[in-house]
Amino acid sequence: MSVSRRALLRGGIAGLTLAGLGGCGDDGGSGGKKTLRFAWWGSEERAKLTQQVVDLYVSKHPDVEIKTTYAAYDPYFQKLATEMSGGNAPDVLQMGDRYLREYADRSTLLDLTPHLGSKIQTADLEQKLFPAGNLGAQTFGLPMGQTTHVLQYDAKRWEEAGAKLPADGWTWTDLKDAAAKVSAKFGPKVSGLSDPFGIEDWFGDWLRQQGRDLYTADGKLGYTEAEIVAWWKLGEEFRAAKALTPAEVTANTTLTPFPRKESTAEFCPDSTVGMTSWDTYGSEFALSHFPTAGTGIGQFTQPPMMLSVAKRTKNQDAALAFVDFFLNDPEAGAILGMARGLPANLKIRETLASTLTDEWKAVAAYEAKVSPQLLPAPPPPPKGAGVVKTQFQRIYDDVMHGKAKPEEAAPRLMSEIQQALGA
Repeated sequence: MSVSRRALLRGGIAGLTLAGLGGCGDDGGSGGKKTLRFAWWGSEERAKLTQQVVDLYVSKHPDVEIKTTYAAYDPYFQKLATEMSGGNAPDVLQMGDRYLREYADRSTLLDLTPHLGSKIQTADLEQKLFPAGNLGAQTFGLPMGQTTHVLQYDAKRWEEAGAKLPADGWTWTDLKDAAAKVSAKFGPKVSGLSDPFGIEDWFGDWLRQQGRDLYTADGKLGYTEAEIVAWWKLGEEFRAAKALTPAEVTANTTLTPFPRKESTAEFCPDSTVGMTSWDTYGSEFALSHFPTAGTGIGQFTQPPMMLSVAKRTKNQDAALAFVDFFLNDPEAGAILGMARGLPANLKIRETLASTLTDEWKAVAAYEAKVSPQLLPAPPPPPKGAGVVKTQFQRIYDDVMHGKAKPEEAAPRLMSEIQQALGA
């Protein structure tokens, strides 16, 4: 991957592409063509590759016209909410797990179940990904890729500090001890570990290691105040050992501490490791699964995003055919590469593996190694889950800055959670 391509991956969205402003696609295209609208979020690099796949499909299906639009994550869902409410949804749309249940419950997404195996082939897709798009026996989203969580770390500095490197079965205590050694060796400007305790995703992995989860299958809260206190008290132990980035470093959102070289290890989705870390660390860069607090690593097979079809589309067959092409066509898969993590299609993934280099080769090798330990994707979280994630970080900030103890902050968070989920 060239430096310029990495720069594109790191860059924000310069703006929206031109989009059809009418309702769901109709037969109003030139020459009687069927018109579809396709919307997604992501970087300019992802947009460029996605557009190439759209162009490839249209070249093979001259009776179809596809109008496209993309945006950054938050603007995308802000616009989608307006379009859905106004009956103006795109025919085919990229969907996130934190919004799927909300839109499916509002009867705005097409149940794809009757079309699986006929109009949309799913035999070659990673089956562990499917629960993320399912509500009961109905399927409202299909996986566009695969990611999982990872600890990225500077192996060279860990070795120089005499820190024990991650290994199968390692624990949170092992991580704390290793990170503390790194901080002692390279501090105060460099810490062992970027503070992970305000991130709900990593809390979820820790919960799953102990047989719990963020949410139950029916969309209810899967943990109690006691688990929040325990997680944040674990953070206090790390902080007391000087294993974590200081609060002022963690709070700097320009970049996370790891790519700024202010920490030597950081949790992240493995689909993001190439955006900054490889340029900074190169061959010193290594990947590991999470430490454990129980019998497993608590990580799951995750679709970074899914494809859905609007229930009100006027060209259902054309929309389904395009979804099938996007997920299963070998040429499309070659174009997309790792733009949305590992391809969900296992045959395309196998073909792609021999072409990968640098960070993406490392990610593919990591996924292959950790795959047997990964849990299936969880069901979609309830409406309000996005607010919970934000509040989790906001209230932890008081703990991180020493303004509140875990026992004081956790009840505040539970109150916010109950309000967000309508519990």
